[in-house]
Amino acid sequence: MKYRSSTEGREIVKQDYRKKIIFSLDDFDEKGHLLQVVTIPANTRQRLHSHARQTEVFYILEGEAIITINDMDYPARPGDAFICSPGDVHNVWNQIDQEFRLVVFKINLPEGEEDSTWHEGA
Repeated sequence: MKYRSSTEGREIVKQDYRKKIIFSLDDFDEKGHLLQVVTIPANTRQRLHSHARQTEVFYILEGEAIITINDMDYPARPGDAFICSPGDVHNVWNQIDQEFRLVVFKINLPEGEEDSTWHEGA
């Protein structure tokens, strides 16, 4: 069993989102898992991207946004959930004046290598 309080975790800030790593690859007995909370700032569109090997499971915590997966737009609200399979091109577009927060559980994340391909503005 492992526990992390809400004050723990490593925060990483990128140009169009920030994430807080809750459980890293080292915390799981199984290989390739990671749990994080991602925040898309108000009025921000995340760059389109895909992953070669990993699956991502999204669970929406707060705010409203559009999640685009393979050219299909989906409204995302608290309580909604999504699965992005390897190769799915996706992003989040937060069009309102409030942060958008979601839990992202990564499955089959390769250790020690980048698995994201940025399709714009890398």
